[in-house]
Parts: sequence; C-alpha cells; structure tokens
Amino acid sequence: MTGNPTLQTHLCNATPPWSALLVALRGTSASRLVKTPPGYALRTIQGKKCRTPAGLFGEFARALAFPDYFGHNWDALEECLADLEWLPAKGYILLITNTQAVLPEDEEEYETLLEILDDAGEAWSTGHTANGRCAPFHVVFIISEQDKSKRTHWELEEFSSTESKTPKAKPSPKRSAKRSRK
Repeated sequence: MTGNPTLQTHLCNATPPWSALLVALRGTSASRLVKTPPGYALRTIQGKKCRTPAGLFGEFARALAFPDYFGHNWDALEECLADLEWLPAKGYILLITNTQAVLPEDEEEYETLLEILDDAGEAWSTGHTANGRCAPFHVVFIISEQDKSKRTHWELEEFSSTESKTPKAKPSPKRSAKRSRK
C-alpha cells in the first residue's frame, strides 16, 4: 500500500495495525463510520459490558458466537479469535463501542487485550489460523473526542472519522514481551 489509506481501505487489507482507535463525533453510530465490505463479518462489541475481564470474555463470546467450549480466559480468547471456523467470512472487523469503558481500572489487563488482538491480526495475515487461511482481521475501538481523555495511553494508532487520511498519530512503540496471562 502506498500513502496513507483511508480506514475503509485499510480494513480490506491484511496489514497492520490490527487494532486502531477511531475518534468520532459523539452520537455517531458505529455502523455509519465503518461500512462492511462484501463478504466480511462485522461484529459489534459493547465496551460498557467489558469493564472486567469476565465481562469482556462474555461480550466477545456473545458478539462472535463462540462455541460452548470457550473457556472465558485470555488463552481461550486468543485461540477462538485465531479460529472463527463457525463464522466463515472473507475478513473480520470487530467494532468496540464505548471504548472508554473497556477494562478502565486495569492497565495490565487492557495491555493483555491489545496483545491478543494484535496476535489474532497477525495470525490471520500469515495463515497461522486454525484452518491455515489468510484474511484481514481488524479491531476498531470507537471513541468520542470528549471521552478520549479518559485513558492516558490508548496504545493504538488513531484514525479520524472526519479526515480521509490515516493515521492521525504515529504508531505507539511495540509493546513489551508478552505478560503472563491469567
């Protein structure tokens, strides 16, 4: 890819960043900001239900229709995100709304989430998935300009819903080595 693609173009490619922060006007619906490319699975995760790891696991399981065997822990989340055989699609886009409510009291758990989402994006881009298939996999954290300050460090590349080019901010440095998952 050359230049700075739009968010929509970026979501159609299996290239990093796998997770991004989309700053939007308050009250703008997620479906108006991100159009689903033909053949893609777009799922919305309600951040307000992800205040704790247990809530996050339940919300991801609901949104992505995880199988009954999903273990409701970080390792199980990583495994299911790199599988998705029950949700066949040309590519995957996860929209997280109310982003400021995602694990607001635990930066370490938030960091673990970001690592898992990055791992899933990389697995899908390289064919290291359950069925060896390559496909775009992206997660878009949607936040209003007013709520953006509720977390000091988002550690995500930023896209703007009002600009045609991206990223708005430089990518954050590579996250440290994986933390032990609980």
